[in-house]
Amino acid sequence: MKLAALVALAVGAPFALAGCGSDSKSEGTTTGGSTHKEVAVKITAAGCEPAKLSVAAGPTTFVVQNDGATKVTEYEILDGATILGEVENIASGLSGKFSLTLKPGTYTTYCPGGTTSERGTLEVTGKGGAALSPEATAAVATYRTFIEKQTALLVGQTKKFANAVKAGNVAEAKRLYPVARKPYERIEPVAESFGTLDPAIDAREGDVDPADWTGFHPLEKALWKTGSLKDTAPLADQLVQDVQFLDEKVKTVKLEPAQIANGSVELLGEVSKSKITGEEERYSHIDLVDVEANVDGAKAGFDAVRPIVVKSNEQLAKTIDARFAAMTKELDQYRDANDPSGYVPYTKLTSAQTRELSRAVDALAEPLSRVGAIVVSSG
Repeated sequence: MKLAALVALAVGAPFALAGCGSDSKSEGTTTGGSTHKEVAVKITAAGCEPAKLSVAAGPTTFVVQNDGATKVTEYEILDGATILGEVENIASGLSGKFSLTLKPGTYTTYCPGGTTSERGTLEVTGKGGAALSPEATAAVATYRTFIEKQTALLVGQTKKFANAVKAGNVAEAKRLYPVARKPYERIEPVAESFGTLDPAIDAREGDVDPADWTGFHPLEKALWKTGSLKDTAPLADQLVQDVQFLDEKVKTVKLEPAQIANGSVELLGEVSKSKITGEEERYSHIDLVDVEANVDGAKAGFDAVRPIVVKSNEQLAKTIDARFAAMTKELDQYRDANDPSGYVPYTKLTSAQTRELSRAVDALAEPLSRVGAIVVSSG
């Protein structure tokens, strides 16, 4: 995925991050002063390189390079079982940057599939950072309000969807399925931070063992492929339980402006990774609903930190505003009031149209990827 290498979020609070490399015992290359530094890391076939990484606390930009690995493309930072940050699908030869605020402590680096350094250690030394600035505090409060509203909406809409499933009402369940999907797709990076919760809610067929496949997508398959809801009531009940648990967890999630800004880029990465390809909603083909929701979530994140960006680079903020508007215009041409989802089925788009959609995503992701470095330095 092209966009995943752009993603960055803050260590010390659950949300997506990035990096990786081999079995090196040395520290990552560090440049710059103590105020804002750069750290070079690699993804290799062995896993995370360096396997043992020591970095001073504070604002940091990680420069990530995939050094020829084909089976290792993901890097996670773990605090126990909790994912503090991750980045996925950094293909061989690609590189990217992410900015974050490192907090003192010992974390686990995890590069799934590495032969000898699948797990490593990140030691963050020094003292914790200063309190958030008033602008940063406002950004966090704004975004927290957004994600809490979305999870509350997710619970309500999922209960309605589950009730239709348990009643065996295929037509009503099909109508409610995209309605329930939207709030989840708007906050997906937050859900992904809670370990196995995202797979429980949103795993696609083949992502997990068939015996462990739960969430929206087995119900999607039942509705659009088999046309029968027989024996799906337990799945519906489990889905409700899982989104309720997510609602509870979101109220306790720690947030920083860099997380919020770069979570917006991760949402665009979700579009590039599984929506543009048509993989996400492979039975219902409501992928454009998910695209719209991902873009909505990305915009909410950017809007929260926009005042910080304007103070540093007003032109960048205006460029991002224009790219969001262009993205909305691109999606608008596929709206269909006669379709229950509000969009034409994704399978109706031509190859040329999906390329144009992908270009619009890339055009938005590029300037948006620069926001993390700005807000991480703002305090």
